Amino acid sequence: MDKKALLVGSSFSAAPLFFVLKKRGIHVSVCGNQESDPCHQYADASFYIDYSNRDELLHLVETENFDYIVPSCNDYAYMSCAWVAQRLGFPGYDRYDVATILHTKNEFRMLTEQHSLPAPKSRRQEAGQAIEAGLLHFPLLVKPVDSFSGRGVVKVLSGSDLTSAVQAALQSSRSNEVVLEEFVEGSLHSHSAFICKNEVVLDFFVDEYCTVYPYQVNCSNHPSFLPETTRINVRESITRLVRILGMADGLLHTQFIANGDKFWIIECMRRCPGDLYSSLVELSTGVGYVDLYVRPFLGETIPADVQLGESRYFGRHTISTSQSLVNYTFSYNIPDASVRVVPLKSSGERLGIAPFDKLAILFAEYSSRSTMLEATPQLTDFITIRSLEETYLEPVPPLST
Repeated sequence: MDKKALLVGSSFSAAPLFFVLKKRGIHVSVCGNQESDPCHQYADASFYIDYSNRDELLHLVETENFDYIVPSCNDYAYMSCAWVAQRLGFPGYDRYDVATILHTKNEFRMLTEQHSLPAPKSRRQEAGQAIEAGLLHFPLLVKPVDSFSGRGVVKVLSGSDLTSAVQAALQSSRSNEVVLEEFVEGSLHSHSAFICKNEVVLDFFVDEYCTVYPYQVNCSNHPSFLPETTRINVRESITRLVRILGMADGLLHTQFIANGDKFWIIECMRRCPGDLYSSLVELSTGVGYVDLYVRPFLGETIPADVQLGESRYFGRHTISTSQSLVNYTFSYNIPDASVRVVPLKSSGERLGIAPFDKLAILFAEYSSRSTMLEATPQLTDFITIRSLEETYLEPVPPLST
């Protein structure tokens, strides 16, 4: 009889996970409250629940007797799964207290300070508490402790703006808490490390850019321009973190900022990054990133001998906008690149503003490293989005005679 897995999450970002599970001959159920989501269209069974409600997820898992539960590409999925896994003994998850530290910004900052891991200085701020920066130096970033995709993040240049920034950030926090964090300058990167027995056995570094909404990545490329010395230092710090927390085998994904020989860890997560990040790495390297991600949740080990060949030069762009519009069409003109597009909206659908919405995800294969490094930060400039009103309210050119 086929093994039964529950994929917790149903969006387009979860689709690569779904099909990797199906390739293994597993009966895959999907949960998520959006019935129109793509994974529900292929699922062996669908459950339209709010999986951020961990008691509801626990009831479903106990009722259906799944062999495995696999989290998709958001924090709510991983945290609810980790809580259920600790109660029912599913493989692949950190202890719930460890997961809470990693996925809650103030808890994670306390850990980095306690163990002298490289990270921006910070302090916790709760609703109703007197608002002050303490010993922190401006400019600061005010962040909801439990949000993702840069939602609710506010940059503050002076103390006079701090109160309004905290109040704004609290609106995006379910727990009514924010963290104040010193703003650090540098280039943004991510590090996807696959962990086995407290060691990094395989990893990937990606360059990242935020060109529409200032705290949400919308452009990225692999391979990275980072020097080997920085990679070694990041890898050493991540290995320390893994050992400090006694993490389970599997993916540890980290965002960090680098400047010269310094770097600062911004955040870490155990779930698969979204917006088809995995596809960027797979297209560039040929390595089965998603297959590696799901292995621990199926009780399988991460192989220590994955062979890496020469990487191809790939960029990824999440097409979004700073102004809401009704989409008609979009076009691209990316120099010296072969392009493939994953559309997320149809003509006539409203496109909300970033970081809350996106139109499509675009992958560009470049002919050279130099072209990749030059073009990727500018991908937004190579995209033209036309709204419905732009198309039909423009003057009609006169007929030629």
